[in-house]
Amino acid sequence: RSRADLEWSTSKLSAHLRIGTISPNEVYYKAMDSASLSPEEIKTFWRRLVWRDLAYYQLFTFPLMRETSIRAHYENTEWVTGNEEKRRLEAWKWGKTGYPIVDAGMRELYETGWMTQSVRMIAASFLTEYLRVNWVKGCEWFHYTLVDADSAINAMMWQNAGRSGIDQWNFVMSPENASQDSSGEYTKRWVPELSSLPKGVIHRPWQAPKAVLEREGIVLGKTYPHRIVKNLKEERAKSVEHVLSMRRSSQEFNNERGYDLITLPNGERTVVFTEKEYRLDQNGDVFVKSSSSKGGKGLYKKKQEKIRKRSEKRQRRR
Repeated sequence: RSRADLEWSTSKLSAHLRIGTISPNEVYYKAMDSASLSPEEIKTFWRRLVWRDLAYYQLFTFPLMRETSIRAHYENTEWVTGNEEKRRLEAWKWGKTGYPIVDAGMRELYETGWMTQSVRMIAASFLTEYLRVNWVKGCEWFHYTLVDADSAINAMMWQNAGRSGIDQWNFVMSPENASQDSSGEYTKRWVPELSSLPKGVIHRPWQAPKAVLEREGIVLGKTYPHRIVKNLKEERAKSVEHVLSMRRSSQEFNNERGYDLITLPNGERTVVFTEKEYRLDQNGDVFVKSSSSKGGKGLYKKKQEKIRKRSEKRQRRR
């Protein structure tokens, strides 16, 4: 179901569920009674319907979640702003980022109002993790363009992509590997200016030999955009550091295990899942896995190098 290059890898029922031409009850019972679906496929239908109800529960509990972080302190996360935000956001919206799998998805979205879930996640991950644009901007654009736009489901996905939702994504999707389009046919359809490239480079045209580009009449920067950002590792590192900086200044929302705390509508606080790379101890240091964890159970300890440096600074002050 993650394959964007296969026409019916998903049911495409989301728009019908959204506008009410089919009910979730009918989908559930039809799936459960189906003789043609495998147990795994039935489970997938069930999980997606449960996920849908979870989104509605979250919107009921946090009615401002379309534009306000559920983890309230994440409102202080640093994102790109001004002209740079506009440059990156516009390239993303119109499928001109220079990353073919992202551009294919965004072009399909604007032309048809739909794209498969796996490509939605690539596009969302790219905007928040690598372009470092506020998730709210992506949420707004998806809500404007999707035929199955749902205030609850769309907002929940974008909250999680932006790390501020109940369930932070524990993955970052590569805009270069494009495993969702292993044949390249999806990209060829929606990015036709690259359709003549071999499968091995169609998702990374900047790596194509010069002779191949010349032969196919492809001029990067003219017939197809240069990459909007080139150093993905650097952009991702900035994203992580901005989240950590925000969390260090919000220690009152950090528990002893490094997990975020959120405030519920009744005023109580509760713990929510926090991805490992963002977990901080009470001194603001990142928890890391112990290399000698007994039984491989993933116990945590402080980074010894940071502790050593802090100790040396204290000694010098004395």
